[in-house]
Order: sequence, then structure tokens, then C-alpha cells
Amino acid sequence: MEASKDINNNNGRLTWKTLLSSIKLSLSIYWRSRKSLLVICGMSVIFRVVVPYIGILMPKAVIDRIEARADPLSFLLEVGGLALLLVAANYAKSFSDFIADFAVGTIGIGNMLTYKMRKLMKMDYEVMESPAFKEAEKKSDKGSQSNHALAMNIPRFLVQLLSNILGFLLYAGAIALIHPVILLALVATSAVNWLMLSRARKYMESTREDRSKFSGRLRALTNAMRKREAAKDIRLYSAHGWLEGLCEKQFEEHRGAERKLLTRQMHTQLADALMILLRDGAAYAFLVYLLLGGRLSLGDFVFTFAAAGALAGWVTGAMAAASDLAKACIEMGDVNAFLEYPDIMNTGAGAALPGMGSPPPSIELRGAGYTYPGAEKPALQGIDIRINSGERVAVVGANGAGKTTLVKLICGLYAPSCGEVLLDGTPAGAYNRDEYFSMFSVVFQDIYMASSSIAQNISQEAPGRTDRAKVAKCLELTGLADKTRGLPDGEDTLLVREVNPDATELSGGERQKLAMARALYKDAPVIILDEPTAALDPLAENEVYRQYAEMTKGKTSVYISHRLASTRFCDRILLIDGSVVAEQGTHDELMGLGGVYAHMFEVQASYYQEGGEEWGGYTNKGSEEVAGRTNESAEGGAVA
Repeated sequence: MEASKDINNNNGRLTWKTLLSSIKLSLSIYWRSRKSLLVICGMSVIFRVVVPYIGILMPKAVIDRIEARADPLSFLLEVGGLALLLVAANYAKSFSDFIADFAVGTIGIGNMLTYKMRKLMKMDYEVMESPAFKEAEKKSDKGSQSNHALAMNIPRFLVQLLSNILGFLLYAGAIALIHPVILLALVATSAVNWLMLSRARKYMESTREDRSKFSGRLRALTNAMRKREAAKDIRLYSAHGWLEGLCEKQFEEHRGAERKLLTRQMHTQLADALMILLRDGAAYAFLVYLLLGGRLSLGDFVFTFAAAGALAGWVTGAMAAASDLAKACIEMGDVNAFLEYPDIMNTGAGAALPGMGSPPPSIELRGAGYTYPGAEKPALQGIDIRINSGERVAVVGANGAGKTTLVKLICGLYAPSCGEVLLDGTPAGAYNRDEYFSMFSVVFQDIYMASSSIAQNISQEAPGRTDRAKVAKCLELTGLADKTRGLPDGEDTLLVREVNPDATELSGGERQKLAMARALYKDAPVIILDEPTAALDPLAENEVYRQYAEMTKGKTSVYISHRLASTRFCDRILLIDGSVVAEQGTHDELMGLGGVYAHMFEVQASYYQEGGEEWGGYTNKGSEEVAGRTNESAEGGAVA
């Protein structure tokens, strides 16, 4: 992970590496999606220089023709030709400027969003969860979330910079031919301007991190106050006064930081205005002196007078564009650090996975453990287990014992901090990461619904690649077919109302069934249920697990629960306690052992009245969440 820290750490400073990589990334995004935009931007550079140059050349041409007493036809051809050229160039400039100034930034937002979403969907899940990556993502969002984000406007700033540099060279050359002293004075005062603007930019960069922290705190606080989940507590605990005080404090800190920056910028602008006044005043006075002394023609005076004023504009424009480009490249550096954030798992060539028709793979953990970034203690340590081909294994334990961490190690979302995970005797890291994922159908407790149809939510494929017969079968097996048939659009009914106003909202139990149908549709050789039914009462969970076990016969299966009775049907039960596998065996073996498992089972069973031989025949005395209660065992702190 050290490399990932380095790639994300430019500390608000602009280096040549950041500058070049940021420009390359920005241009490549547009080049791959719409090459014509960059071509038009190149045209904009030319027309931004040509149009004003023709504008200051025309008065000189008119005066020179008049002084030369040119005949009307030649006067009309020369001046009229320049006028027509100016009209055509102005039209082309207006079109290319619109593309460079507005369309590029707008299109860039969509392109960048695509890049970022692709990164988030394809990167290592473990890296995605890391605090360092979350910080990189937060910085990246600041630089790419709106049309006002500087990082999205690098092509525009390049157009501005290049056009100003080209304009400066053209006008400077013309002025130098008439009188080089004027050019030297203009360049010297412009250099002073550059130094002042450069100091202002450096101050902004040096305070960028602190100002970002103030903004982040304020944003987090205001977001918390807007959340519907917090609304009840704010009202019932009369917390609005306290929260308003916190908000006001954060506002003051944020305003103070911004006030210092604006004050520094104001002083710079005032000094810049003074230098422009001195520069232009001296240049114009010298031109008048030359004209009155007969050392400059009237046409050259008019042209040079206009060119000197325009040259100052090119210099100022170049400095402003360079400053904006530098700031944009710093922000794009954050975006680039996000997009280039390195994975740690194997995404290249890997070992061959078991082929179609092969027996389900065995899974083995040898001394495996995992410690979350920043945690003082490991979530799991010294895990030595083997899950045989086709075996049904239950993993039980209290909430927070490490059951989900174990699942993520098994299915390759996490790489073990120590030890190894093996699939059919081959280390998981030897397989291609994405090919390894194909071996697992997993249903987690947090079930996501895509804003698409029921059929696509099950297949996770585009409509043309969805096997409708297979979808229908999975709906039947999971008991969701009747619900689907009752909907106007059947399997094509849209979900997620936040995106689709006419969508259907499924209940919690129906969402669980859809997730299980999704796992059945994938038909992977290893099935893992990570407490997807935790919101159900223990009796309903017991029934769901039994039904799913029947539907997935012959597969290697792992069932996670903190309710012990739900997994009695499994071939073997693993109890996680104290970040290790404390006990394992069948239900009867563990009950006979009289250890932590037996104690937890008895505590959980005590909340039910017996009505049959198994928990399926018990009647709930009171709470439906009794299995999540915490109890200390006589052996030393086991929880139930």
C-alpha cells in the first residue's frame, strides 16, 4: 500500500510530472471519446489570435492607403478583403470559442464520470474500502464534479494559454520591427506582474489542504443535518441548538480561511492594475513622442498603439491562463491519483480454474488472518480450516465476531494479511481476480438493487444476454414468481423508485428472495449466504436456509448466521469467537462438548417455548431479535 500513498500525495504542489500527466490524461479522455473537440480547440487557438490582429491591422491599412492616395478600386479590394476576412474569421472564432469554453467542460464531466465509475467497479474491493483510497476519492470528487471544477477545463485553459502565447509572439514581433524599446518596456513590466501572480498562486496552493479540511467538515455536518435518519433524534433530543452552534463554528473557520485568501488576491490584483497603468502609460507616451518627432508614420502609430495595448492583454491573459492551468493540473493530479490507484490482487494471467462439469472446489485456509487498516487487533487470526468439495458448512458466532471478514477472504474480496487461502489446493492469489470471482455466488446481508428490471437484477446482464427461462425458474425456486406475475410488466418491472418514478418497491423479504434468485442464476459452484435473512425472525430464517440448502445440493456451501439453530442442517459448524475458530463439529458434537457453542445455543433457545423437536417448532416468547442479544459465557466472555 505504500505505493498507493505516494501516488496520492502531491500535497497541493505542482510538479512537472503532475503537469504533464494531468494534461495527457485530460487530452486522452477527449481524444478517445470525441476527437473533433480537440481539433476545434486547435482552431480556436488560431482564430483567437487572427481575429484581433486583423482588427488592429485594418486601421493601419486604411490610413496607409489614404496617405498613398490609392485609387478607389485597389482601396476597396484591400480594405474590403480584410473586412470580409474579419467577418469569416469572427464567425469561425465564435463557433470554436463556444466549443472550447462551454461544450468541452460539459462533455468532460460525463467522460470523467464514466472513467471514475469504471475504476470503482473494477478495482480491488479491499483497496476500495481502505482509508487512503477513500481520501483519494474525496479529493478526486472535488476536482471533477461540476462544470466549474478546474480539472474539467484543462483543454479550455490550454486554448487560452496557447492563444495568448501565440498572440504575444505575433504582436511582439510586429512591435519589435517598429521600435524594440517599446517591446523591452512591456516585457519587463509583464515579468513583474508574473512574479506577483505567481506568489499569489503559491499561497493558494499552500493553504489548499487546510481550506479543503474546513470545507469537508462543514459539508459532513450539513449532510448529517439533512439526513432523514437523524431528523427524529434532532427533534426528540432538542439538538438543533447544539448543531447550529457547531455549524456556526465551522462557518467561521471556513470564512476566516477564505477571507485570508481573498485579501491576498485583492492585493495582488491592485498591484497588477498599478503595473498595467505604468506599463501602458509609458508605452503610449513614447509612441506619441516618436509620432511628434516624425520618426513614426501615422499608420504605424495607430497600429503600434493598438498592438501595445493588445500585447499587455496577451501577457496578462497568458499569466492568468497559466495560473488557471496550474491549478487545474493540481486538481487533475488528484483525479489521476484516483484513476491510477494500484490494485494489489492478480488481474493478469492466472492459474486454470476447475472446468465445467468438475466437482465443486474445496476451500482451505492455512494460518489465515486479516487486520483492517488502522485497527489495533486483527479481525481474524490463525484460521486453519478446510471445506471439502460439496460440503455444507455453517459459520456462526456473535455479531462482529469476524464472520463476514471470513467470507470476504474466502471469495477473494480481501487478501489475507497473513497465511493463505487455497482453492483446490492452489493459492487464491495465483488465479486471475475476476476469474476467481466467477466461482462464487454470494448473498450478503446488504442487498443492492440496480435501477433496472427484475429480470436484469437477477441476471446482472443486458436484456439481450438475459436467459428469460432461467430467470423464471429462479423466481419459482425462491418463491418470488407469484409476486412477479402480479406486476403489470412482470419480469420487466423496473426497480428503484429514486431513479424510475414508476418503479415497484420490493419489501425486505422480497429483496432477499431476489438476491437469492440472483445467486441461483449465476449457478456458481460455491454458494455463500452471509446473513441475508438477518432481518427475518429466527424461525423464518431457519426455513429459508433449509429451502436454499435443498436448491443448491451438490455445491460447496457456506452459511453465515449468528442464530445457531438456523444452521443445524449443515455437515459441519464453525464457531468464531475471539477472532479465531474456537470450536468446530456437527451440532450434536458441539452440544456434547459443552463449550461456548452449547452455552450460546442454550441461551438463544431460552427465549422460545418448545413446540416440537427443533427450533422450527418453537414459539417466540417476546423479542424477534433475541439471537442478537449479547451474553457472557461462563467460560470467559463468549457472546450470543
